[in-house]
Amino acid sequence: MTDEQLVMKAVEKLRAKEALLTNFPERLRTVRIDSLPLRHIRDAVIIYFEGEANAGQIRAYLDRETGDMIEAQYSPPK
Repeated sequence: MTDEQLVMKAVEKLRAKEALLTNFPERLRTVRIDSLPLRHIRDAVIIYFEGEANAGQIRAYLDRETGDMIEAQYSPPK
């Protein structure tokens, strides 16, 4: 996919999620994709770290070229 196609796909998915935010706090409902005009495209990798027997999970998002951390998400054990 081209960068423009990826942006359009992201906008489409985020607008669909925004429609579900009615039960979220006001501060979250005021941030909308249409109010954020700047777009940044990065090639990223997602690395999953998992334990055995549902010990939790960490997902690390890294810039593919530089190795810089983009984001990390932690999921507690189930």
